Amino acid sequence: MPSTKTRIAIVGAGVAGLVVARHVTSKLDVYSLTVFEQTDQIGGTWVYTDETHLDKHGLLVHSSMYKNLRTNIPKEVMQIPDFPFKDQNSPSFIHHSVIRQYLLEYADHFNLHPYIKLNTLVKHVEPEVLTNGQTLWTLTYVDLKTKIETTRTYDAMVLCNGHYTVGHIPRIPGIESFNGDCIHSHQYRLPEIYAGKKVCILGASWSGIDIALEVAQHADKVYLSHNLPEPIDFKTFVNIEQKTGVASIQRDLFTFLDGSSTEVNSFIYCTGYEFTYSFMSANVKIHTDDNHVEPIYKYLVHMDYTNLFFMGLPGLVIPFPMFHIQAQYVLGILEGRIVLPSPQQMREEYENEKKYLLDQDIPIRYINKLKDRQWAYYDEIAAAANVPNFPPVIKKINDHVNEMRDTNITGYKNYKYHIIDNDTFSVSCYKPR
Repeated sequence: MPSTKTRIAIVGAGVAGLVVARHVTSKLDVYSLTVFEQTDQIGGTWVYTDETHLDKHGLLVHSSMYKNLRTNIPKEVMQIPDFPFKDQNSPSFIHHSVIRQYLLEYADHFNLHPYIKLNTLVKHVEPEVLTNGQTLWTLTYVDLKTKIETTRTYDAMVLCNGHYTVGHIPRIPGIESFNGDCIHSHQYRLPEIYAGKKVCILGASWSGIDIALEVAQHADKVYLSHNLPEPIDFKTFVNIEQKTGVASIQRDLFTFLDGSSTEVNSFIYCTGYEFTYSFMSANVKIHTDDNHVEPIYKYLVHMDYTNLFFMGLPGLVIPFPMFHIQAQYVLGILEGRIVLPSPQQMREEYENEKKYLLDQDIPIRYINKLKDRQWAYYDEIAAAANVPNFPPVIKKINDHVNEMRDTNITGYKNYKYHIIDNDTFSVSCYKPR
């Protein structure tokens, strides 16, 4: 007899995939689950590797993790609400290996491993609309060890395949003439290789700043190229010089938008990443132009296929706890507790919000960067799913971190946070070892 359970497929066993799996497996009387992971480990981008281009299966290396990375969000805010870090007295801004271990413990605690297929590549996903209007998903995957292909059918798809693999490379006139070494931050691992060099880093978001601070400890000179309205205060890092965006390149001569120029030996793009869903059928319309994914409702649900979900679209958020709420919102939809508007109504609501943001001079590529808008988003989806939202102390700590980052970009990670209760916290400074 066919199962009456709702069959869910999750693509990717990074943080988002694990969090969704945790909530699905809490209702195994309702759901059956398969998680597809193309690498041989869980953890997604938090699995460090020295490899930078292709993995052992000839696929693009998934992770963008570099050797010395520490989180830019304190663990007190970053932790998943129902699984706090064991050692609350450890530093707040922790090395990536600590996050990796945390995710392994999370998967063990919630017994997720039996539902995860490692070394399994999702090749194609095709929708099939039944006469009753229901959409089923035909998923074809390949076992990367045996090369055997299999096709299965699912009732819902949750895409957690990440977006830190395909780097966004803006077109710069003359880049082909540059004869120095050139990488995207996806390939960056160690700063020592830049010893004595003149390095240009394009982009001053978190990774650009972090990498600039690392490289400056070894390089002769770092040119941080960006178009932020105000310069960043790098305090004692006198060998970091800030420049406007790169206008053109002629061999080793970089010319910037302000007309100045300088010689450069090494070039690092810290210019963000592309959202890619290459396995999805062309029948499912997904537009990813300008780092913006459409047509997605509430940064999560495809407007034409409301059993197709996209995790990880919002940026400048606290991701792990957000996934915790989003996962419960997804199950609320599948269980009928959350009734979505019609596709037309969803589009109208989305277009109105999009127009409002564009009218606020927010470029379309930044619409998904929620930042201050994240709190209203959590409020909305938590209320719709009828699940607890984060206590006020989380926003208070996050705001404090932002203030410290703005005033002390080189030292903000040297603060230790302690949650006292749902409303209050304490903060102290510690000296890293």
